[in-house]
Amino acid sequence: MYSGTDKNTTMSFSMFKGIVDSCEDEFELQLEGGEPLLNRNLYLFMEYAVSTGRCMKVIILSNGILIRQHINRIYSIANWYPILIELKISINYWLLKQVDGFLEEMNELLFFTKDTDYINVVFNVRKRKDVDEGMDELLKNYGLYDRSNIFYLQSYGKLKDSNYDKPIIVQNIGNWRIYASDGTCFNQDLIARSEYEKDLI
Repeated sequence: MYSGTDKNTTMSFSMFKGIVDSCEDEFELQLEGGEPLLNRNLYLFMEYAVSTGRCMKVIILSNGILIRQHINRIYSIANWYPILIELKISINYWLLKQVDGFLEEMNELLFFTKDTDYINVVFNVRKRKDVDEGMDELLKNYGLYDRSNIFYLQSYGKLKDSNYDKPIIVQNIGNWRIYASDGTCFNQDLIARSEYEKDLI
């Protein structure tokens, strides 16, 4: 919500290990950021969680810019263990403006992962009202529409606009917790975590 290139706080492995070890039951691991593909401990986090035998699924929320550099390693982890890894890739007007060929690359990602049962690719699409109404057709043209969760942008963080709704959290797991990069737990209060992380460097 307040991420940017000036932010560089990442969770240490020892902090992550302590959080995972405190989970006695089966769990799913969701890695987000900022951009989790920039975290030098990403694969250490994933492999440790999976090695416990209690991690049933790994979810990576990414803007997709670095996915080409990481997909082979993600693929090998998913198939080696085997475990379901879900890649939730953002699509929005900024990414389409900044990254040439972004939708073509996402189409290639779907093609690359289509023959494995252990990688699921989903697109989290955020539209602007009255501006991005052609987005659905664009997604259909690149074969991404059926894998897309499409929402309008939310009024929070850098976007403070009364024309957009406040954030809502869609979650299908009853017992979940979120952590700041310094290990502080915010239970299910995503906004409180974001406000807290705003002041971390």
